[in-house]
Amino acid sequence: MSLAKDEVVGLIVAAVVGVAALASFAYQQGKSTTPSAPEKPEPPPVVDPQEARAELSEKLAAAFDQDQNPATVAADGTALKIRWEMCSKQMLSRLLRDDAHYQVQNIRQLSGISIPLLKKLGFKRVECDDGRQGLKPAVETL
Repeated sequence: MSLAKDEVVGLIVAAVVGVAALASFAYQQGKSTTPSAPEKPEPPPVVDPQEARAELSEKLAAAFDQDQNPATVAADGTALKIRWEMCSKQMLSRLLRDDAHYQVQNIRQLSGISIPLLKKLGFKRVECDDGRQGLKPAVETL
């Protein structure tokens, strides 16, 4: 059985419309299932570096108090100043680096002090003074 010319044209038009409808449907389905662009994460809150250094000095002072070691700690610009009666170059080095030394172990654990943390907060030097007159403080340049 053969079709008339107008029937063939009608079938071709119907096929084109059907293909267009299927293509549109597939496009809409693909568009809704594709993941949307990830949202930009919120930038971390801007923290004043001097404020962060002051917080660390307060935390360090509290750690000295909890360990019953009288000390005063201050963040003076980019210098961390510690006045501690047991301070010397060796003790300052232990305070900054040695997790196992019994005299500074608790202070390090309670305060979290470390050279990478000090550098991250922008400290350039640590001064440790034992409070005796006429003696220069032990200084560690970071």
